[in-house]
Amino acid sequence: MEEGEEWVWVQPPMGADAEWWAGGGGETEEARPLKVQFSEPAKHFTDAAPIGNGRLGAMVWGGVASETLQLNHDTLWTGVPGNYTDPDAPAVLSKVRELVDNGQYAEASLAAVGLSDHPSDVYQPLGSINLNFGDSDDAYIAYERELDLTTATVNVKYTLGDVEFTREHFSSNPHQVLVTKISANKSGCLSFIVYLDSKLHHDSSASSANQIIMEGSCPGKRIPPKGNESENPSGIKFSAILELHIGGDDGKVQVLNDRQLKVDGSDWAILLLAASSLFEGPFTKPSDSKKDPTSACLNTLSLVRNMSYSQLLAYHLDDYQNLFNRVTLQLSKVSSEALRGKRLAFLNQIPIQNSPKSDCGVSGLVELNSSKVDSSAKLMDGTFKSTAERVKSFKDDEDPLLVELLFHFGRYLLISCSRPGTQVANLQGIWNKDIEPAWEYALS
Repeated sequence: MEEGEEWVWVQPPMGADAEWWAGGGGETEEARPLKVQFSEPAKHFTDAAPIGNGRLGAMVWGGVASETLQLNHDTLWTGVPGNYTDPDAPAVLSKVRELVDNGQYAEASLAAVGLSDHPSDVYQPLGSINLNFGDSDDAYIAYERELDLTTATVNVKYTLGDVEFTREHFSSNPHQVLVTKISANKSGCLSFIVYLDSKLHHDSSASSANQIIMEGSCPGKRIPPKGNESENPSGIKFSAILELHIGGDDGKVQVLNDRQLKVDGSDWAILLLAASSLFEGPFTKPSDSKKDPTSACLNTLSLVRNMSYSQLLAYHLDDYQNLFNRVTLQLSKVSSEALRGKRLAFLNQIPIQNSPKSDCGVSGLVELNSSKVDSSAKLMDGTFKSTAERVKSFKDDEDPLLVELLFHFGRYLLISCSRPGTQVANLQGIWNKDIEPAWEYALS
């Protein structure tokens, strides 16, 4: 291994899964891996890239001068347990049925509003990680942002002047943390300010321990009562803690305004975010909960604090790919001989070593040279074309690889938004930016 290169621990591909490492799932002469690709930072929520571990999710916008990771936790809702049965619903339903039977469909639709005119409780956004880099949005070149479905990671890359900056994001299910690595290809060139924010009632504070702690609560009632505080119960309380680690001989961190951390002159930075809430089930009132969300976050971070980025990524890949690699789909017309040749050519470029016994318990993993994988992937990728451009051109060129990508994107979202032990996925998975989600109005 050459000096400066980093080993990344990943799960070994086996059988048909090896084709995905070679970009083989749906190869054609114009090779396209399973990546949702963007040619610019997101301008709207729906342009951001989703990551999640079933419980903790984020939307990565990929901005250059400033970056936003919008956060969600699956247990944050308005309201408290109670009897929400509407005593007027049977009479309204009878009226709606009568109108339908008489063919008065427009009138029936209007009458049916009575079945849902009492606002239900709704899913709430946790908050956001905000990064300010101080660079001009107009000065960057060679921008790339991609969601890799085979690794459940979002990567952002761009060049400012003669420095290339890279950001890597994933949400770890094994360790229940959101992980971000920010790096530059030149020493001492990474500087930024980071802080946490939320649309919910909250307080945040930063400490010299390189931590930002945000504590807040959801509304106890969807629409708080006027003038009577006693009727407004205590809602679900939550905590989110961001922990910052940096590398480089001259890098330093300082606290700004008691709630921000400022990084100067580092080579790289790792952000770890844990989140928790008082939620103990649908029948336990938040006021009766014995949980301490701040302590839960600190315990989560204590378990990963001494782990390297590569180790966290390895556990994440092993967990996610055990699910994702169960299914392959090939709609392309490439022959098996051509596919085998491309696969062998790709694998021959990657040095593989046996995993040492002291691999922190990650059994059966191999080492891949990350810089080699990156350069090989670029070889396989061909000329860059964003996924949005591919969607627009589909009416003229029914690209089977785009159908494969859409198929696996759906699988990716389901794996990322709901896991055993988490809450059932919302209409938008676990990703929501609004205090008043759009789907609530669509249903009412």
